[in-house]
Amino acid sequence: MNFKRLIIYEAFARAYPGEKGKKFDSLIKDLERLKGMGINTVWLMPIHPTGIEGRKGTLGSPYAIRDYYEIDPFIGTKDDFKRFVKRAHELNMYVLMDMVLNHAAADNVLVKEHPEWFLRDENGNPTRKVPDWTDIVDFDYSNGELRKYMINMMKYWVEEFDIDGFRCDVAGLVPLDFWLQVRKELDPLKRLIWLSETHDPYMYQAFDITYDYDGYYKFRDFIEGKGSLREYVDFLRMQDHMYPRGYIKMRFLENHDQPRIAKFIEEDSLIQWIAFLFTFKGVPLVHNGQEYGLKEDVDIFNEYTLPFPMEENRISILHRKLAHYRYGTGVFTEGEMLFVKNDQPEKVISYLWRYENRYILCVLNPLLENTKVTLDFSGIWESACIHSKNVFNDEIVRVPVKNSRAIVEIGKEPLILSFVLY
Repeated sequence: MNFKRLIIYEAFARAYPGEKGKKFDSLIKDLERLKGMGINTVWLMPIHPTGIEGRKGTLGSPYAIRDYYEIDPFIGTKDDFKRFVKRAHELNMYVLMDMVLNHAAADNVLVKEHPEWFLRDENGNPTRKVPDWTDIVDFDYSNGELRKYMINMMKYWVEEFDIDGFRCDVAGLVPLDFWLQVRKELDPLKRLIWLSETHDPYMYQAFDITYDYDGYYKFRDFIEGKGSLREYVDFLRMQDHMYPRGYIKMRFLENHDQPRIAKFIEEDSLIQWIAFLFTFKGVPLVHNGQEYGLKEDVDIFNEYTLPFPMEENRISILHRKLAHYRYGTGVFTEGEMLFVKNDQPEKVISYLWRYENRYILCVLNPLLENTKVTLDFSGIWESACIHSKNVFNDEIVRVPVKNSRAIVEIGKEPLILSFVLY
């Protein structure tokens, strides 16, 4: 399995249209749309029953789980879930379950059955490491029986439902040696996809992919005017020295914990960042509704319905085009990405992909200023005559390189230049 080929979609089952208890029907119907959009992996936010004690909102957080072996009746049944996974596999798509193993709802069935499995305060009461998470209590992984329970539970969803992997919530708050134990037990069953909601380098010992939260915070600093584009790109460069060789980050512009990107930036700038999402190294995440440029945040605590189906728009068309392009070319999955210096680093991002004699040059202009930018190809080409097609708009673009320098004109449309050199 080549994890670099993944294009992940985050789906909140409870928020899909349809009657209570019939949400999987809507999800199953949506699979064909997602497949047509270029998505090949669906990450389902937790689908288990939520806790009642200390519940936040009317329906409760999906991350406050009451029973790990059941499906939330608001969403559907186990048979419905099996149908969903079966249909996804028919479409050659992967299904990831959300595993919330650091904590559980305050009234999780295990609190009474196995009170010794939970973290305790000085008074002997169940407690948590993060005080604000008032609807949950934390597990104590010094207990070997708890570990066995969690491993067997994860095996259950693999063996009985044939899921393809796990997105592991706040995985860094769970001991690394537990995750290594999990991998040892589950790897013989099936080669699963392991995605960690953490950006700690050591987590690659147990996970295939980690979140790009460290990069995302720098990105937010830029779009909120707290940092420069140069600082963001410099940090992305530094990641190559922070993480193990061949590391894979899940890149994102938004997710259920972060606000809608369309709330922050105008549409033309968003176009540039969508181009970045699908052409930068790592694997892209598309959050429920992001593909339409939705601005309303998803409410994960109360009853909320996504406004699906929606009419195609400029944003959704670009998501589909770039997702298919990313998946269809081997350059992003087999090739190497190099940062390309330019003379306007406060305004422009430039990088080059190469695989054998195939290249993709990306020059992105999130500040949208019409200008000419000089690219420095030192160490790559002394001279070259590039005849390329801009994947964004299918226009032919000629880029002459002399003395390792090239000048390109940029404006409101990103340059994603595909070409071959012999």
